[in-house]
Amino acid sequence: MQKNVSLLVAAGLALVLIACGKSNADADTAPANAAAAKTGTAETDVPAPRLGDSLALAEMTLGSEDAPVTVIEYASVTCPGCAYFHQTIYPKLKSDYIETGKVKFIFREFPTPPQQLAYLGFLLSRCSADSKGAPAYFAMIDTLFKNQKTWVSEGYKDELLKYAAQTGMNEDGYLACIARQEIIDRINANITSGVDEYDVSSTPTFILNGEKMARYNSEEEYFTILDQAIAAVAKE
Repeated sequence: MQKNVSLLVAAGLALVLIACGKSNADADTAPANAAAAKTGTAETDVPAPRLGDSLALAEMTLGSEDAPVTVIEYASVTCPGCAYFHQTIYPKLKSDYIETGKVKFIFREFPTPPQQLAYLGFLLSRCSADSKGAPAYFAMIDTLFKNQKTWVSEGYKDELLKYAAQTGMNEDGYLACIARQEIIDRINANITSGVDEYDVSSTPTFILNGEKMARYNSEEEYFTILDQAIAAVAKE
């Protein structure tokens, strides 16, 4: 196993076996044990960052705080179904709903096999947010999804180093990034919230105004559900 994965293990990373689904349908395997998301004795209930804390620990959010609808996505950068969503449905979600003030969008990490690589991708994404916040995080997430078939492979280290370099991070910076225990704890806190609060067992799973989003079979159905939720809020 290459050096970067070894560093994760040395940091006490607990890998959680969670199935990656192509939709938000139930997984074929049993739901993950929330206790397994803990890393050593670190707390998984990570509070929102205070003024002066690293932006890498923030809730990764896009859109207006006053949006009538909040969508939380639990996803993994190693999940093919998540990559499909982000390449086919997410662009319209972003342009027509998030950027127009209709939807507040929150992305929460939920690593799926190979978990080692999912954690590495998420660590790199959160380190990218250190100085520029959520926009830099989402830019890296987009890169990882677009190139998923390339970097989720034996050559992952070289590929991830290329992506890190695009943010101005050299190899030493990358190695320091993937050893950051506070980010690992933040990712594990998102796993715990998914399992404990919403019974998430596969990715992608969407939470629509606090409730699991109904199953959808097409892009059209996804936006129909979203439009219905927006209309319902407007009537209140």
